[in-house]
Parts: sequence; structure tokens; C-alpha cells
Amino acid sequence: MRIGFVSIRHRSNTFARQQRSLILSPWPQNNQRHDLGTNIILPGVEFDGIELVPLVMPVHSAGGPIEPDSFSTLLTELVTILEQQDSLDGLILEVTGTLLVEELSGELLLLRRLVECFPSLLVGILADQVAQLPEAVFGLTPLVLGPHHWPGIDRAQRLALLVRLLARWIRREIRPVAALERRTMLLPLAIQRTDCPPFDQLPPLLAAVEQNPSILAVTIFAGFPYADVAEAGMTVVVVTDAAAELGKTAARQLADFVWDSREQIAWPTLTIEEAIHQAMQNDSTGPHLILDTGDATEAGAPGEGTAALWAALDLGARQTLVSAIVDPQAIEIVLRHGIGTPIELELGGKTDHRHGYPIPVRGIVRRIGCGQYRRWSPLAGGELLDAGPSAWLEIEGRYESHLDVVVSGRPVPFDELGLARALGIDVATKRVIILKSAVEALAWCRQSDPFTPLVRPAQVLQAVTPGIATPDLAFFSYRSVKRPAWPLDTY
Repeated sequence: MRIGFVSIRHRSNTFARQQRSLILSPWPQNNQRHDLGTNIILPGVEFDGIELVPLVMPVHSAGGPIEPDSFSTLLTELVTILEQQDSLDGLILEVTGTLLVEELSGELLLLRRLVECFPSLLVGILADQVAQLPEAVFGLTPLVLGPHHWPGIDRAQRLALLVRLLARWIRREIRPVAALERRTMLLPLAIQRTDCPPFDQLPPLLAAVEQNPSILAVTIFAGFPYADVAEAGMTVVVVTDAAAELGKTAARQLADFVWDSREQIAWPTLTIEEAIHQAMQNDSTGPHLILDTGDATEAGAPGEGTAALWAALDLGARQTLVSAIVDPQAIEIVLRHGIGTPIELELGGKTDHRHGYPIPVRGIVRRIGCGQYRRWSPLAGGELLDAGPSAWLEIEGRYESHLDVVVSGRPVPFDELGLARALGIDVATKRVIILKSAVEALAWCRQSDPFTPLVRPAQVLQAVTPGIATPDLAFFSYRSVKRPAWPLDTY
């Protein structure tokens, strides 16, 4: 049995200033394929007589909604790629569940085109933890599931489950039926954590529910409050084997469980200044990791914010790494200066002042690189990223402080240390590490080698910073989210 695999993962932040485009590339012949057990790209695998066939190079990005013309081209190209396949018994779509084309669900548009062009092709969907899919999606395919963990460190296991369920559906061994239960809870990315209370109860709870032989898959999707859409909020999806009432009951009970846990959620409260000061005062061995949540590129923020850089310079931080500042104009200046030369320039804050203003800095250009590197995280497993031309700057601050700052030409997920390492920075010598991430950095810093930066962080501090990924939802003006919505409104 041959099942096609298409990964188009774009998180659309409707508060971003610019629309984005997506480019689809066919999967090269005789290339490597996904090992479902490790999340790492390895030679092709087959299990249980099922061959998972990658059809396109994975798309992984975040930013504004997608330009309609770009998405229309993507759909046409995908249909052409599918038509060129000799035989496919089914198809798996890996999506975020937050892709928007202007104000429309990209996943729904994609699924409608596939059903129109390939009406007999059965489709299963692997969605991100942040998914907030329209109900119409489930009318086109009921086989939708996602991770049990936030962040989704169990992606490989859930993908393997989806492949097996889709194969059983193709063989007519099961008849999937989806039940949905929604709650208008706006959960910022920074609190979507199953490594601490109250959501640490979710993975074992969901696994226990899936022990019922009539229940095929259970997922709690936390939602994405950075997309101002009517579907915003938390969604429980229970897929049963032709047991609709059982699914509805289970979905309602799980949704009530999450809703009743809302007052136990620990929201980030530290300012960036408080977080840096706390890290500098802590004598624990190992680096102290600070997450710049408001400018988290994993949530579609531009990555050019300067709040953390300003605070580190102002407080006289030492042995501190800031990764990264997206600033293509600064990169042009760095390239003209060259390695080893003194430099003065304004860094960051060029296009969106909601994340801070440009900061005058001076220092030394330590290294320049092409910006291509491997993202070593349980969420990626060696995914090749391209941050554009990048540089390592050593910046002088107050009180004789020196900061190592990574500057890149374009935003990528800054949730781990791959780019800093590629530029030659010895991250193990840093006392404080600041990453532009809301939660996904937790995927590697809580895991064992090879994902740790030689030593695990002594502590992880989530700082509330300004920007379109901030956990402070008062920052946003919502127009489409259904009201009342927690925590914006009183219940």
C-alpha cells in the first residue's frame, strides 16, 4: 500500500504587517524519506506493508496570511504532482491548522481542491497543536489528529498512528467519525505546555481515553490566538469507529476538563528586565535560558524586536547570547565591513515598531555565514533551515558588558541554537541565552542529547515582551473571535 505525504505547515498570524508567499517543490527522486520513529530524515522506510511516499519538500514557516495568487499556484502545482503519481491508495496532509489565505482557511481550500480533483482518494490530516480548523474540514475527512504533547515532541508517534488508521480506512476495516467540542479559550503559545500543571495531565489522560477500542484517536488542539478568526480557541477532536455518540460524550468531557483547569494556568509574568536580572543573580551551574515570547518567530513574529537586546545592554549582562535579530539591512553593512572589523550600526526594529525601535550598537564582527544550518530539535530532527546571510556580532554594553548577538537576513524558528553554533559560537560558555521563542525551545532543553546545548539550562524563564506573539492578549484588538472569550471576558 502506498500513501502519499504532503507537509505544508504555515502558521498565519493575522496581526503581521505583510502577507507571505509559499513555494512548493516536488520531492526529488531517490531522495531520503521520513523515519516515523525518530522525526529525523533517513532513507525510506516501510512498515506494516505501508510505504509512506513524500511528494513535496516540506514547507515550514510562520508569518502573515498567504497571498491568494501564491496559494492558487501552490494548489495547481500540488494537483499536478498528484496526477503524476502512478498509484496512491491514500494521502496524508501535515498542516498547522492555522494557514490563512486572506481570511479563509487554507487547509479547507486545500482539502476542497483535493476532493474535487481526486474524489476517491481518502485523506488523513496530521495537525499542529495550535490548529483551529473550520468544522467544514471534518465534513470532507473525519480522520484528523494531532499531538498529545505541547510542544509536539510526539509528532513521529502520532504520524505513525495516522498512517495505520488511514490504511485501515482504505481497507474498509474502520469507518472514522469525528466529534468536535469547542471552547472559546484563547491560550497563548507561551502557556501551551504539557511539562507543567495543569496541562501535564493531558498526555496520560488522552492516552487512557484512546484505550477504548471504539476510539481511534483523541486530540486537544490548544488554538492560536494570534489568528483573529471565528474558530479561534480550544478544540477537542475525538475520532471513533462509527461511534458518534461515544465521541461526542468523550469530547465534551475533555473540553470540560480543560475549561475547568483554566484558573490553574501559570501565565508568564516576568518582564525581560526582571528575567535577565534574575538569571544574572542566579549562581546555578549551566546557562539560564530566557524566552523572548513577544517576538517569537514560531508564532509569526518578525524576529526583529529589540526589547531583549536593549535590556541586556542596559543591565550590563555578560557571557550573554541573543539569538537572533532579523535585520537584512544590518547584514548588508556587516558584509561591507568584513570579519574582524569594528562596526557601528543601528540594529533591529526596522519595519515593525511594535517590537521595539532600532538600537545604536558598536562592536566587532566575529563571524559571517551563509545562514544554512540544521535545526536540532525533537520538533525538527535535523531539518535544514536557511536564515539568509547571517553574522555573529560581539556588542559592547554598559558596565563593560559584552554580548554575543546573532543577526540573520530572514526569520526562521529561533527555538534552538543551531544558527549560533553554525556561526562558531560556543554556547556552552554562555551564562545567559536569550531566544526568540514562546514555547518550542522547551522541546529540546527538556530532552536528552543530541538536542541539549552540551549542558541543560539551569532554568528557563519566559519573559513577557511586546510583539505580535506576546502572551499579553490585551495587546490585540480582536474583531472576528467569538465573544465572550476567556480570558478577555468575565465568566
